[in-house]
Amino acid sequence: MSRRELIATLIVAAIAFPVIFTFTGAVVDAQARAREAPFRALLGNARFEQLMNGQGGVPHYLGASLLAPDFSLPMQDGSEWKMAEQRGKVIVMNFWTVTCRPCIQEMPTIELLAEMTRDWGDVEVVAVSTDRSWAEVETIVPRNSRITSLLDADREVVTGLFGTKLFPETWIIDADGVVRFRFDGALDWSNPVALDLIRAYR
Repeated sequence: MSRRELIATLIVAAIAFPVIFTFTGAVVDAQARAREAPFRALLGNARFEQLMNGQGGVPHYLGASLLAPDFSLPMQDGSEWKMAEQRGKVIVMNFWTVTCRPCIQEMPTIELLAEMTRDWGDVEVVAVSTDRSWAEVETIVPRNSRITSLLDADREVVTGLFGTKLFPETWIIDADGVVRFRFDGALDWSNPVALDLIRAYR
């Protein structure tokens, strides 16, 4: 390569590198914004930034430092549902009670979510009731529901392990059993933003 060709090559490289670097940075930024979008939409920008900066508390939780506690609870058919057996699936777990009006208003969207994700194969929608009996639960969540319905009448799991005292509250647990997100309050879980949020953990 001649001296002139070498100089020309260096000039082209000097011009091209910043352009490529800027383009790559823009792509990475766009991907990050796309991942953040559903969280910002649900939480609001201010609360999202607080959670990303490690400011915990309520409302909501967003992170990767909590391992879901291991537990088992009875299902409507009498069998036991065990958290330890759910690895490999994303769990959307809703805590509720029939005495909670927002819970009852929210439940049809939980049902729709279960219907919409049933063919995904790696997402399970679970509703944990703190009511006294299945008879009470089934006034809202019938036996033929797509939702995996569990009963925690003594609140040993809902309050004892998860610390939940106000309803509804929904937790998203990833395939490794890590709590990634908690939403405090009612939400339309069948809306596209909620679905995008769940997809982020698949």
